[in-house]
Amino acid sequence: MQALRATGLLDADSATSLDRLTRLATRLVKMPVALVSLVDVDRQVFVSAVGLEEPWASRGQTPLSHSFCQYVVTDQAPLVITDARADGRLCGNLAIRDLNVIAYAGFPLHSPDGQVLGSFCAIDGRPRQWTEDEVEILQDLAANAESEIALYTAHGELMLSSARMQTVLDTTQDAFVSMDHAGLVTAWNDAAHRLFGWSAAEAMGRPATELMIPERFHDAHRAGLERVRQGGRSRLSGQRVELIATDRDNREFPVEMTMQMAMERDRPVFHAFLHDITERRRLADQREQLLEQEQLQVRQLRELDKMKDDLVAVVSHELRNPIGVIRGYTELMAADPDLPEVLRQDLTVIDHTSARLTHLVDDLLDLAQLDAGKQFHLVPLDPGPLIQDAVRTHRITASARQVTLISEVEPLPVIPGEPRRLQQVLDNLLSNAVKYSLPGGTVTVTARHHDDRFVLTIADTGIGIPAEQYPHLFDRFFRASTATGLGIKGTGLGLAVTKAIVEAHDGTISAEPGTDGGTRFIVSLPARVQLTAEL
Repeated sequence: MQALRATGLLDADSATSLDRLTRLATRLVKMPVALVSLVDVDRQVFVSAVGLEEPWASRGQTPLSHSFCQYVVTDQAPLVITDARADGRLCGNLAIRDLNVIAYAGFPLHSPDGQVLGSFCAIDGRPRQWTEDEVEILQDLAANAESEIALYTAHGELMLSSARMQTVLDTTQDAFVSMDHAGLVTAWNDAAHRLFGWSAAEAMGRPATELMIPERFHDAHRAGLERVRQGGRSRLSGQRVELIATDRDNREFPVEMTMQMAMERDRPVFHAFLHDITERRRLADQREQLLEQEQLQVRQLRELDKMKDDLVAVVSHELRNPIGVIRGYTELMAADPDLPEVLRQDLTVIDHTSARLTHLVDDLLDLAQLDAGKQFHLVPLDPGPLIQDAVRTHRITASARQVTLISEVEPLPVIPGEPRRLQQVLDNLLSNAVKYSLPGGTVTVTARHHDDRFVLTIADTGIGIPAEQYPHLFDRFFRASTATGLGIKGTGLGLAVTKAIVEAHDGTISAEPGTDGGTRFIVSLPARVQLTAEL
């Protein structure tokens, strides 16, 4: 059925070339009726009919109850009948009664791939003995009809392919333009109409120079065409190039063109896709300007950053004393046994707030000192006891939050370090791990000696950090959205201070998602002497 529909003849209005063959058949074999019949699922369609009576001639088809041709298709062989009324298979066919089909000679019509589509047949309304010459003539005419049907099929495929290609070209966002060897336009899609302002009807057959090439480039374009005609090669073929084009209103604009050259009948033809790159050029220019501005801003920011650090250091020093006074008076007032409970609760709030301010000022001072290049007094240090003390200290807070704190400490090397600062690193990382863990979670502290490095890993199963926020985790005042979303308080300075301390020890610190959720921080410090004692 696919092959049958591929001919395009089932719904064709006329088939002139096939009509010539059926008329020739009636003259050569002196038969009143000749048909080219294609057999569908439930009907036979006459794509050519000579001598057929009404109403069948106007209808152009019959049901299979009136078809002898169906047997040619099913048998895939010629069917030659002298008197259908005497044939056991055909005697009940309604074509005998309604179409007066008595004598019949039908021959298979094959598709190009060998499918039998129908028959070429001659019909008489009375019994007839078919001669050998008549059979050969009808076979030859059937072979010619097969050739005509193959041409219809090929033409249909060609038209379908052409329509498909035209649809692609009409819906593409790029302008598509084809030129012949003389530079005349032979194809012009809708995008070309939108880009250059000329409709396809206006553009076809006109020189491309009149439609899209600025006048000052006309001579160069013609010279290029002549070189290609002489040499048979184009330097631009297969290349992506940027050019200046013009539209119907003589507006010039930059385009990017990809062009291919082919040879047709020993002459070059050109096919090009083009699109407007005005916006891309504008963005490139803006980018250059922004880069220049950015370099200027970087210099300005460095100066501002230094001024800010100096200001932070001064302000932090000035804040220390007032905060200390506040905390001192708070403790003094809280020591009064006769103080009302309401006031005692207020003093607790003041004390907690002052403590957070003190911690903030300490962090700011630390950062200011580290930025100023303050040198640590490094001494040989056993990190094992520092880790044990830190775990012991934070285990109380972890227990209160129903978080399990685990430590796995291998034999460690002696490292160069400042004890108070490394204790600060441990406290910052452990307090964060516990604070951002949910009840039932686990914080695991692992310490080991690896390739002359001391490696400390602190992993939690807490709320985690969005992947896109990891690059900003050690920035000053940065806080992950998962923490702010849950209302967990913090200054966003702890990790910045921690990173500065680690780097001042010639170490590195990084963060990554944990294997069981949460976050894992990895600190690596240079080792000096291996320590063999069990910790």
